[in-house]
Amino acid sequence: MERRGENSSEARETAEIFTRELAELKRRGSGLLVVGTKPPMQRACERFLGDATETPRRRVFVRTDGERHHTHAGAHEDTKFIEQVTDTRSTAAVSNVGNRADTTVLRTQKLAPLGIEISGAIDEFERECGPLAPGELRVCFDSLTPLIEEHDPESVFRFLHVLIGRIKTVNGMGHFHLPAEMDSTIVRTLLPVFDAAVEVRVNGSNAEQRWHLVERDVTTEWLSL
Repeated sequence: MERRGENSSEARETAEIFTRELAELKRRGSGLLVVGTKPPMQRACERFLGDATETPRRRVFVRTDGERHHTHAGAHEDTKFIEQVTDTRSTAAVSNVGNRADTTVLRTQKLAPLGIEISGAIDEFERECGPLAPGELRVCFDSLTPLIEEHDPESVFRFLHVLIGRIKTVNGMGHFHLPAEMDSTIVRTLLPVFDAAVEVRVNGSNAEQRWHLVERDVTTEWLSL
């Protein structure tokens, strides 16, 4: 899915398409697949969660792998956590947060209950706040790896299709972390369900991002993250 800027005219066209599409994704909601190496993923995550100092945000953090890759800074009453315990994650892995009122712990590997809980968290925000503004809801899914390890790709694809559809019904933005290569089989398999893939990397001392717009079939240059 490459439309590379071989000259300045093509580069400008790609930049213009990206700017328009990014604004549209923020307006109508989106599902973003974040791929690449883990170190720069936290910075990308913080960007996608949005600034809550001027604009209200309702945030849902879905934690599946037992590691805290993301700081979740600024968590408050407008933040909900969903923790999934699998065979490879003991109860102790979530005991430090599992007793919080804003946390739901799922002791199952099944996809349907996980989707129901995430949708329920969105329902709760709607009941509490009324209709959500575009971009007000932000969902962070910390790792798709455990799901891919436990389920076949088709099941994960269907799960993501339904979940991203639910997020977009309130014009929300969900981003899903997957530490994998952009050209890997699993990324190619799951990519059609997303609006864009955001590839991240560390280049020297700089974190960078490159966007792949699925519907537009456009890839940007590497940009500062």
